[in-house]
Amino acid sequence: MASSFFNPKSKATRFLTGLCNLIIVNLLFMISCVPVFTIGASVTALYRITIAIVAGDNPAIWRDYLKSFRDNFVKALLLSLIYISLTAFFLFEIYMVNNWLDKQFFWAQYPAYFFLIMIFASACYSFPLLAWFHETIPQLLKNSVLLAITNLPTTIMFIVFTGGLGYLLYEATTITMSCMILMGFSFMAFFFSLFLKRIFNKLGADISFDDEKRIDTDK
Repeated sequence: MASSFFNPKSKATRFLTGLCNLIIVNLLFMISCVPVFTIGASVTALYRITIAIVAGDNPAIWRDYLKSFRDNFVKALLLSLIYISLTAFFLFEIYMVNNWLDKQFFWAQYPAYFFLIMIFASACYSFPLLAWFHETIPQLLKNSVLLAITNLPTTIMFIVFTGGLGYLLYEATTITMSCMILMGFSFMAFFFSLFLKRIFNKLGADISFDDEKRIDTDK
């Protein structure tokens, strides 16, 4: 019984290994997010690991996380700046409608809310895409929006799940933050990766740490 439990291929061992990996990558993610402007690269590296774990790969957490962080840093930063700029623009539009315009124009804020939702939906796909596909920034933006639309049930689930997490952070800040610090960020990415892997497989991605198998859509 004991020998089967400690067998590297046993379900118990694989489960404990996966759990430890999620805790380690969660720690790496939080540390690498400290400078703030590195959050995009951190999210990309996080999905590089979690999607691989879902695929049954056995990534070297430290090495592969840092490699993905380094290789995708510039594109991830540009993506982050684009999303931040667009978000700021539409938030300012909502502020302007509510504070500067007459109340009869309250409806003018609704398109801004729609675009804010689309920005978040696009971000849910663009950083994971960056982790596993060779794409330019315009391609990442275009394909992330297309994936968000063509996988609408999954996109809605991402939005609802994230909204629920935000509600928990507001209502039970201490408990929720404690869970997030332990492994919350990596667990959330792992959960999303269950759906993203299936979507990426349909696109022809070979979820492996062999860079030669990484899909190049620039051609």
